[in-house]
Amino acid sequence: MGKKVLFFADFGIDDVLALVYAFFEEEIDIVAVVTGYGNIPRENAKRNALFIRSLANAEHIPIIEGASKPYTGKVPDYVPEIHGDYGLGPFIPSEASQQGRIEDFHYVRTLFHQYEEDDIYVVNVGRLSSLATFFVLYPEYRERIKDVYIMGGAFLSPGNVTPVAEANIHGDPYAAHFILTVGKPMFIVPLNVTQYAYLPNETAEYIKQYCPNPIIKQLFKPMFDYYFNFYKSKSTEPLPGPPLHDVLALWSIIAGRSVTFNKAPVKVVTQEGEAFGQTIGDFRQVKDKADYPAHYVAIGVDYPTFLNRFVTQLTRRTPPTR
Repeated sequence: MGKKVLFFADFGIDDVLALVYAFFEEEIDIVAVVTGYGNIPRENAKRNALFIRSLANAEHIPIIEGASKPYTGKVPDYVPEIHGDYGLGPFIPSEASQQGRIEDFHYVRTLFHQYEEDDIYVVNVGRLSSLATFFVLYPEYRERIKDVYIMGGAFLSPGNVTPVAEANIHGDPYAAHFILTVGKPMFIVPLNVTQYAYLPNETAEYIKQYCPNPIIKQLFKPMFDYYFNFYKSKSTEPLPGPPLHDVLALWSIIAGRSVTFNKAPVKVVTQEGEAFGQTIGDFRQVKDKADYPAHYVAIGVDYPTFLNRFVTQLTRRTPPTR
């Protein structure tokens, strides 16, 4: 059996690809999915999660309702131009494909009792509002988590929603600040490594051809093209493909030395202004660093190993070498 993972997501296209990858990856065992607002509204995220679960014949995996808005109290800004209305690019799931039970948030208590003898990992690839709520309500279960992996932030790199801030952190800096202030050190997989985890167009075609699940096979390329077209429209440089931010963060829990982490003091800027949502890491080689909580920040990744694993698991074939 793989590592037990409680998966928090806001279900844009790369969240969907991360969950699909998890269903194919024998070293990862998803024990529950927490849906929330972010790339799309919470209601659409729940429909998306039910749909993807049905594709994978994984109805035994609970889906838990997460946060509907950030701790800032602001109305969230959704990005259908990047992910589509339902986080599936141009595809809209039918009502019949969205049937199933949605657990309320308190179900996490049942989950930790169910897996009392197991290590549970948390992987959060969306806004951090739901995870912050979990930490507030159930500190006794927070201590039971083996490790927390977060896709978010930008260190030594520009942001993607402001010049300095990354979307998941900027979407709720208050929640992010709280998460990174309490508890033990966490693993942060930021934009400065995920933005280079490209899925080349020819590789997407290969997955479309060889993925054994016929429905995922049918959906894969339209989602990929929708996602890639947005990145091409915004970039000033040619791109080989769109980045798999959330897939890389999920893969990091089994990647071993293929992802390099540097432990450093980390702070989230919560003051309104141009730096709102910025993540600051003190990477100086000095003894007296900033007095922020220290976390493990990813600074490098073995990209060929990552891409090979992703493709191999989705196709059950060894991809050709280039």
